[in-house]
Amino acid sequence: MPATSPILRSRGLQWVLVSLFPRLRAWPVRDWPGVLEKARAVEADTVERVLVIASLLLVTWLLRPPTGLEVPQPLLFLAQMALAVPALLVLTGPFYLRRLRRGLQAAYRQDHPPAAPPGSDAP
Repeated sequence: MPATSPILRSRGLQWVLVSLFPRLRAWPVRDWPGVLEKARAVEADTVERVLVIASLLLVTWLLRPPTGLEVPQPLLFLAQMALAVPALLVLTGPFYLRRLRRGLQAAYRQDHPPAAPPGSDAP
């Protein structure tokens, strides 16, 4: 038996997802895992790629190890990791959200084609 998605079990997670991605309301909750997988498959555009790389370079530059400081290497590594993870989440997170929203919009257009205008003779 396949494991059920946490999305289907958690009302809190459903609320967070609808808050971040209002377009999800167009599908029933049982379809959300598949729709989100489809949205994740969308490639990042050039602007998103460049800005993610720039964010990574900025965080790397900001976390240069200090010179002349007598700190054990493992402690320095852990301190830099503790600072880098939140900084990367804040700087790169919006670009990943943008990509997922574009993917959801594309999935919406695919699953919900526009209705033909009244009076058209389209089959």
